[in-house]
Amino acid sequence: MPFRLADFDREVLAEHGITQQEIENARRYVVLLQGANSQTYADISGGCYYATSGLLHEVVELRVLLKRDRWLLVRSRQRANKFLQDNEDAHVEALQVEYPYLQRKIAEIFGARVGIGELVRANASKWDFDRLFNSDLDLPIFFPTDAEIERAWMLLERLKRFDRSKEHGAQ
Repeated sequence: MPFRLADFDREVLAEHGITQQEIENARRYVVLLQGANSQTYADISGGCYYATSGLLHEVVELRVLLKRDRWLLVRSRQRANKFLQDNEDAHVEALQVEYPYLQRKIAEIFGARVGIGELVRANASKWDFDRLFNSDLDLPIFFPTDAEIERAWMLLERLKRFDRSKEHGAQ
């Protein structure tokens, strides 16, 4: 099932100049690395703001990687995974774009303030948090408490279920 422009937050697509071709490349990239039955594929297929954050991550990461290997999408899964491991800065750059977007959407929709570190720990791995925290990127990130991580997780779950056709207001 293809991902389509209409499935995602048009504002962020325009802000980042994301094209239908890049959306298709991101779909192919996820299938290559994780498979069409992966959680990442399912999350991006959701067509909500949370799906947009996943797509945004994959597009940003893939832009960096394709500059370094234009044939990446036709490589074997093993070779593509190795290439990603050797170029983890692409993943970190994608995290830097993905999490401020999630932070902004949660604030806009639910009126809740949540830190980047809280969101990363609630939604990703400690490895992602550590890479982002130790990067040279200019992003305000702090070590969250367990309670802050739990609150961020609950907000992300609400965002996953939020109907994009509703402009604002808590669900």
